[in-house]
Amino acid sequence: MKKILMLLILGVFAALISSGCSTQRVWTYKSDPYVKTEPLVNKSVAVAPLADNRENVNHNLIAIGYIPLMPFGWMNMNTPEGGQAHVASGLWLFKPPEDIAKAIAEEINNSGIFREAFFTNRASEGELSLRGNLKSTYYHGNIITYCMSIYGAYLWFIGLPAGIYENNLEISLELVEGSTGKVLWNETYKKEFSKTFWIYAPGADFRYDQLLKEIMKEVIPSLKNKLANYQK
Repeated sequence: MKKILMLLILGVFAALISSGCSTQRVWTYKSDPYVKTEPLVNKSVAVAPLADNRENVNHNLIAIGYIPLMPFGWMNMNTPEGGQAHVASGLWLFKPPEDIAKAIAEEINNSGIFREAFFTNRASEGELSLRGNLKSTYYHGNIITYCMSIYGAYLWFIGLPAGIYENNLEISLELVEGSTGKVLWNETYKKEFSKTFWIYAPGADFRYDQLLKEIMKEVIPSLKNKLANYQK
């Protein structure tokens, strides 16, 4: 009986880890619908890839949770797209500097603030340019073993949490006039998401598209307010 229970526990750990390793997460961003209206600013805006200012350091210490008397194992990632596995998913198909910039360009274009907004590798292609700095895509995850090594899975079966994951997204943006180099608008935004998960419903530990959506709901009104009198 003990051998059967041991095999069952090992199976749960293997299933949790293998399910994470096999489940890819993909960047999917859906912009608000296009607004057909007279542009607030009758100029084009070029949105270049974000400058990547993140620290390129990742630590995966999940295995520490299997040591007796250790309550959990954890991973901290500043560039999480570089990891092969995360606590509730596997490889991430995500290029933050480019993917985020493309989503920003589409969202701004659909807002109707400008004549057009588009993604490009050359900011000089627009009359205005939107520059961005990617400051953080920090990811934290842990698997809770309750100081019981692999036997902590017993507690998962009765409904105790299996782990926690957290996403942070921080970017700074500035709108620059191409002909003069004048900064017309600039802001920094930071959003966070965290969740405790269970083996029966681990959920998605990739929420950066959702966090950007929250940021853009602040960016658009801020741009409209700042540029209300620009044409005049």
